[in-house]
Amino acid sequence: MKNGIRSESEPACGRSATRASAPWRRGLMVALLLTALSATGAFAAEIIVTNEMSNDVNMAFLYFDSSSGLWTTKGWYSVDGGGQRTINFKVIDKSKGVYYAAFSGNTSYVDSSTLERDRVTRWISDERFEFDFKEKPANGKNLRIAPFYRCRYSEGAGAFIVRIDTRPKG
Repeated sequence: MKNGIRSESEPACGRSATRASAPWRRGLMVALLLTALSATGAFAAEIIVTNEMSNDVNMAFLYFDSSSGLWTTKGWYSVDGGGQRTINFKVIDKSKGVYYAAFSGNTSYVDSSTLERDRVTRWISDERFEFDFKEKPANGKNLRIAPFYRCRYSEGAGAFIVRIDTRPKG
């Protein structure tokens, strides 16, 4: 300090000179967090649904939410007949997969490439819903169990892919 005027190289009000390097530390912490999330398979999920049927379908999804540590069932997302829709979710665990249920009225529809062994059941409701557990929810209109089928993951598209084109067997 010279004549009461601080030079730019001197710390202000007792701050250390290393304080100016804090932004790189924040960047490093963000990079480490993102690396940790990607190592566990957690990422923002994109699901591309193509509806090859002539009728509209309503979709519900089941995924493992890495931020809450819970399996979450969420619906409904409408996809027009002959249309396509991209649906995004917050951080999920890609390694555990994403499952879907597709209905038009009371009729279930699937992607013909879906394997029956990749089917699970979960609770759904007629109204928009989000359930964070497997047990029967406490409320919801017309609660019932529905089949959910595992979505295919496309490395090329970087997304889960569902192509609704047939009714399930059996």
